[in-house]
Amino acid sequence: MRHIIKKILKEETQNIDSFIDTIENKYPEVSEFKDVLISFIEESYCQKIEFANFKYGALGLALHNGVLINNSALNNSLPMLIFIIFHEIAHQYQFKKYGADEMYRCYSGEVTIDDAADFMRNTEIVADKYAALKLRQLMKSGYIDSSFVPPQMYKKVPVGQIKQMIEQFKHQFRMNNVNSSEEISSFMYNMIKREF
Repeated sequence: MRHIIKKILKEETQNIDSFIDTIENKYPEVSEFKDVLISFIEESYCQKIEFANFKYGALGLALHNGVLINNSALNNSLPMLIFIIFHEIAHQYQFKKYGADEMYRCYSGEVTIDDAADFMRNTEIVADKYAALKLRQLMKSGYIDSSFVPPQMYKKVPVGQIKQMIEQFKHQFRMNNVNSSEEISSFMYNMIKREF
């Protein structure tokens, strides 16, 4: 009964079936734990999830209204692919907790570049930790190879590099008169997704 009520109150994540099918086609063993993946994604209130071709080398992009995973991520091992997905979905939980305005504030100019970079770096480090934690749960259940060591990608990224990235985005937003959370999300989606 609780599951039925939960389904009524919360919309299903758009594209989730085709997203999971894509993974399962490449890694048939996912069928053993796809319900865990679906549950984790839907509980984050992720509105939409999809694989896409990216114009840039990023493996994923989390926006307040959905997640994009680069098709090239499917070239990784299954544990790494799941880590990437968990990392991006962890950001959905952050959007749920803080709200889109707070998460995008580092681009608005309301905070100093130092505070913006610290906030962004911390959200990325937390997403890495959360993804690693969820991945370890799958390892303990025997679904994922326990020899995989989850990366801590953002711990090694210098704050200066994050500042530079924020400044580049802020410049793009100013040039294109992008201000609101909806506009930021739409701009980033269109900037990174390659259509073909």
